[in-house]
Amino acid sequence: MKVFHYINFFLIFVLLVAICVVEEVLVSSSLSNVQNSCYQIENYITDKDSLKETDIVLMVDNLEFDWTEDESKLCYLVNHISIKEISYEISHLKSYIASDDIDAFKMSLDSIKMYCHSYLHFMGANVHNIL
Repeated sequence: MKVFHYINFFLIFVLLVAICVVEEVLVSSSLSNVQNSCYQIENYITDKDSLKETDIVLMVDNLEFDWTEDESKLCYLVNHISIKEISYEISHLKSYIASDDIDAFKMSLDSIKMYCHSYLHFMGANVHNIL
């Protein structure tokens, strides 16, 4: 009879580890995608005088679309309040395009990259979550 208790304990432990690994993969991939998109936008605007170009608008729209999809998935895994700053900064990007404010646009991109970088460090699986 004790064997079944050990088997149940082992199965529960494996299930928890699998959930934590899936969480880590989803969180890391979505935040890395946002970071990579920000780097791509940043590289594109390095020599630009104006933000009112179709390519920049499309890049920001793609960033917003990808983040909206990822955010809806991440809301099941992490606290939504923790990741809403990225949504705010993306909406700021769109307003900076309308006002053609390159410096504020770059600062907002840096903020998004900083949020993604810091979230990658504290979100996801770790030994404390498993135990």
